[in-house]
Amino acid sequence: MALFDTLAPALALERLLAREHEALLTGQLAALDRFAQDKDRLAGQLASAGAPRHQLDRLRRMADRNQTLLAAAARGLEAARARIDAIRSGPGPIRTYECNGAASEIAPGRAGGVNRRA
Repeated sequence: MALFDTLAPALALERLLAREHEALLTGQLAALDRFAQDKDRLAGQLASAGAPRHQLDRLRRMADRNQTLLAAAARGLEAARARIDAIRSGPGPIRTYECNGAASEIAPGRAGGVNRRA
């Protein structure tokens, strides 16, 4: 197999990993699905092309770097989702103590309600 036949998928994958890295850093998460499909296709081409070891090592480092960013993005999205759920559920009761030391809870008022007197 010719040298250029092995370099083409490797270079294309390297460029794709660089674009994915940039998308992760800038929060363009919608593009990640397309990148995953393209990576699968290029990885298959690369496997059949038999790229040099040093090039495969570089691609592995780039993929690992992106995987770290993907994991961090997933943790951030999960934390945001949990925070939104906590805000939606409203505040819980407040635990306080009376002057005699007895514990009591104060339930929160109606969220968004307006108290009116006639």
